[in-house]
Amino acid sequence: MAAIANEHIQQARTLLAEGKNKKASRVLTDAAVSCRDPQEAREIKALAEEGIAGAGFLGKSQWKEVLRLAALRGA
Repeated sequence: MAAIANEHIQQARTLLAEGKNKKASRVLTDAAVSCRDPQEAREIKALAEEGIAGAGFLGKSQWKEVLRLAALRGA
């Protein structure tokens, strides 16, 4: 599971850099669901905070869900 979450985190980082925020939030949601490590949860939270800062009004809800899931995992 850790490898899967790690792959998702790296993919989301790349997508954010490319400006593909909606897809990045979906990938980070998958990462947060499969995450069991508090350190990875903190990475997910940091990326989600980066994404929410650049999101429009409607896009913020996707990022809030990622933040909620990361908090459940110990971030």
